[in-house]
Amino acid sequence: MNKWTFKNILVILLITTTAFSTIKYLSELKLRHRLQDSLLKAQEEITALTQEKQNLLQELEKKKKLKDYLRASINKIARLFRDKSMTQANLEDTNAKFAVLKAENRQLKAKLNSIVELRKAIRELKARKRNTPASPDEGNLGFLIKDGQPTIPGKVKIEVLSAQN
Repeated sequence: MNKWTFKNILVILLITTTAFSTIKYLSELKLRHRLQDSLLKAQEEITALTQEKQNLLQELEKKKKLKDYLRASINKIARLFRDKSMTQANLEDTNAKFAVLKAENRQLKAKLNSIVELRKAIRELKARKRNTPASPDEGNLGFLIKDGQPTIPGKVKIEVLSAQN
């Protein structure tokens, strides 16, 4: 074959190969650029998801604290209701005792407004005093002076006798 034809074929083949390589290189370059964009987007998503994860963990921690606070508040409210119930029961008991005392007070007033009843009450008190034994708090308990005060009115004469063997 002709040298010229061979050179033309070789030039055409080289131009075709160069064009094909250039097109292939450009397509690979575009693909690389797209992959880098995808990688950047994925990294941004990872950063956003990491931040969202941190926010969710903080929110979860807050909810746990609120749950503990709520549980403590519920326990405190229950304790306050128990205390209220006990206080109310004590109040009702005190009111009942007060009503009884009020009724007794009225009876005593009615009884003591009458001279006859007053005399009967005085006699009952005297009889009770005679019938009950003296408590150990009464009297001098063997002391001549107790708490700096004489326990017996008047003068006390003390005689000392020797014991006989």
